[in-house]
Amino acid sequence: MIFATVGSHPTYRFERFLRALESLPGEELVVQYGPGEPPPHAARTVPWMTFAEIVEHMERAEHVVSHAGAGTILCAARAGQTPIVFPRLERFGETVDDHQVELARRMAEDGHVVVVESAAELAAAVAEAPPRGAESALDAGTDLIAAVRAELETKRG
Repeated sequence: MIFATVGSHPTYRFERFLRALESLPGEELVVQYGPGEPPPHAARTVPWMTFAEIVEHMERAEHVVSHAGAGTILCAARAGQTPIVFPRLERFGETVDDHQVELARRMAEDGHVVVVESAAELAAAVAEAPPRGAESALDAGTDLIAAVRAELETKRG
């Protein structure tokens, strides 16, 4: 199963990401799509999930594909995933600024995430990404938590 999530923000749509998901095999795809329009071919789509449901899907999925929110990245890492992240961008009205792309690129430098910045890259990234529980996944997210904290500190300073 491939689990995809746009996160929990109720205002910002993420149509660019949802359209990119159309390149993935639908029979394996479970999507939490928020205020947008879900990919029509997915096996299961729901607008919202509880935190527990999201964690459960991350723990069962072979791959997690998501926006590049720090909380989602941490949850995926704790579930044994190396998440494939598709950062929201300000220029498309998907978020207030480009903090997600900055965080995603920094996390990718250390191998904590796989960054996808266009729909054309998504299917290949999923095919090549390590599956849940691979050695590249973080040990309970501890290293990732430290990396996220360090990145946030550089933004404050």
